[in-house]
Amino acid sequence: MMRKFIFAVAATIIAGSPAVASDYAFRLHNKAQGYSINGFYTFQDGQWSDNWLNSRVNPGEAVQMDWNSNEGNCVVPFRVSWDNYGSEDFKLDWCKGVSNVYMKDKGFSWD
Repeated sequence: MMRKFIFAVAATIIAGSPAVASDYAFRLHNKAQGYSINGFYTFQDGQWSDNWLNSRVNPGEAVQMDWNSNEGNCVVPFRVSWDNYGSEDFKLDWCKGVSNVYMKDKGFSWD
């Protein structure tokens, strides 16, 4: 069962993997042209979480995110929403050492 964790820096998300020794931390980058990110959500216990962001992430900006845990599933669905656009759902294997997530005009990438 996924557990909710404490808000860290500008945002916090949940879930992780017991196989990884440290907490998952990454930077969320807004590479979308003209759209501010206004929400970041994770899917847990059959429903979407509350918004983990406490402010918008404008185009060209980034925010530090940290799960504050390494417990749970590696593949976690997440939803990103933008002003005047709507939202999209994605999945990522966080156990692959994700340092940065780049939200683009179409889709996302990571390293």
